[in-house]
Amino acid sequence: MTQDTFREGGLMRLADRTLRPVEAVAAIAAGAVMLAAMVLTSLDALLRYAINKPLAFNYFLTEKYLMVALVCLPLAWAFRTGGYIRIQFLHDRLPAAGGRLLLRAGLLAAFLLIADLAWLAGEQWHKAYSRNEIVMDVIDWRISWSWIWVPIGLWLLAARLLVTALGPAGHLNRLQDPEEDGL
Repeated sequence: MTQDTFREGGLMRLADRTLRPVEAVAAIAAGAVMLAAMVLTSLDALLRYAINKPLAFNYFLTEKYLMVALVCLPLAWAFRTGGYIRIQFLHDRLPAAGGRLLLRAGLLAAFLLIADLAWLAGEQWHKAYSRNEIVMDVIDWRISWSWIWVPIGLWLLAARLLVTALGPAGHLNRLQDPEEDGL
């Protein structure tokens, strides 16, 4: 890599191009999880009311596994495509350079917080995995497979926050990425 790569934000552009497909896969996986949750819940209701034989595992699977993945996996994709709350009061009153500096500082602070949460979530997942912790129910559920989605989603979000904070200024305050229309 040349010095221009670092100076022109090329390294962050490369990180962005690398991160985008990973975010898309995570968002698509979350969509598949949502579809599975809807099908299972509908089937459970149908079986419950039609023949009085509900799916005994559905509630636990949906609540503890599918919903966690549904919320955590698309976090980075949602952030990149503008799915966050913007408070522009101070930003709009600052000169352009000051506004960019404020946004970068906020993104770096958010990165530190989310990376710390991802680290702690990863430690909790590892502890549950290494101890082979389970919840006994109709099926013995491994806790680690429920918790794995939290550090994955948070690490993706942390990476996206860092890439946005250190990347080109044009990516800082974009309402929606025009390349994102198809996903």
